[in-house]
Amino acid sequence: MKFLLLPLLAVSYAFAQWGGGGGKSLNDYKKVSVSGRDIHIYAPSNLKAKSPLLLSFHGMDQDPNYQQENTHWEAVADTAGFVVVYPRGGTGMSTWDIRGDKDTKWIVEIIDKIVQDYDIDTKRVYMSGFSMGGMLTYHAMSKIADKIAAFAPTSGTNVFGASKAMRPVPIIHPHGTTDNILGYDQVEGFIKNYRDQFNCPFQAEVQNNYPHQGETATMYTWGPCDKGVYIKHMKLEGRGHMPSKNEVSDIWNFVKQWNLDGRIDDAPAPESSSSVAESSSSETANTSSSVSSESSSSSSAEITSSATGLQPMDPGMRSIAVFSSDNHIVVANAQGKSITVFNSLGHIVCTTRGLGNQQRVFTGAKGMYIVKVGGRTFRTSL
Repeated sequence: MKFLLLPLLAVSYAFAQWGGGGGKSLNDYKKVSVSGRDIHIYAPSNLKAKSPLLLSFHGMDQDPNYQQENTHWEAVADTAGFVVVYPRGGTGMSTWDIRGDKDTKWIVEIIDKIVQDYDIDTKRVYMSGFSMGGMLTYHAMSKIADKIAAFAPTSGTNVFGASKAMRPVPIIHPHGTTDNILGYDQVEGFIKNYRDQFNCPFQAEVQNNYPHQGETATMYTWGPCDKGVYIKHMKLEGRGHMPSKNEVSDIWNFVKQWNLDGRIDDAPAPESSSSVAESSSSETANTSSSVSSESSSSSSAEITSSATGLQPMDPGMRSIAVFSSDNHIVVANAQGKSITVFNSLGHIVCTTRGLGNQQRVFTGAKGMYIVKVGGRTFRTSL
């Protein structure tokens, strides 16, 4: 552990440029001792039984106060209805055990305490951490993935290397490109270890100009992987080594989709949807100006040549459907078909290939989108 101290100690000097600002403080949290160590708990006043739990772990030589004042998880918890816990690291430099099981066993004790006091849903416990707290988050995948449904390490590539996860787990990893403590150049190789373990698709879906209230962001998504999990990486241009409240909503919107049994928010196809058809030769931004809209049933309506000037549709294309659900664009029954998503400006924001059944292909800002699936084109909105 000694060789860790110099690079990680620098973390404590890297944050003066960012201020938390506003919202509640740790004084609004309840402090509780678990096996002689402090945790700080925030539960919304209208918390329901069997609500989720999110654990947020600070970096080395930091504390729950610093983690809370920079992330303000309670602002999301108040709206979404879950319990937030900020645990305190061990003695000395406030480090975490990222090789053994001292802290992962303690995390299980924390979960048991919260279950006892707040009756949370034990299948919907999520873990996030910054820097060494992010390293602990990755380490926990190898120790207590039977207790944690999804993981969100931030700027926390483990200096000891990637662990062997107990099972395929959902991961979202934000990281700044100017991180001078845990350099951004480590991220791709590190995350690839988990993509390989979970048999994720080789090619990421790339969303440029990902909606983000702070830095310019790019979102990379691999999936579905084994057990239907996804791995996401949020590239934050110009972000240094610092925790931030800017992406806590992005983290929550990802992790909340999962429990220990798998994905929990796969919505069925809506009873009605709108689709538009055009010539399959149209591949560009002109798509949005040349389409015509029509109503259909739960699957896309067949477009006949007499109505549109197209040739009769291949029967294999008729079952394709495109719709929006929970801020996602979903494509159904597109096995093997190319899928391209255009935004309202005609720019391509996503390209992928259909996997059959229902798959989420894009998550982005509200607005109108054009989705081209094979030789068919649809219009939908978020």
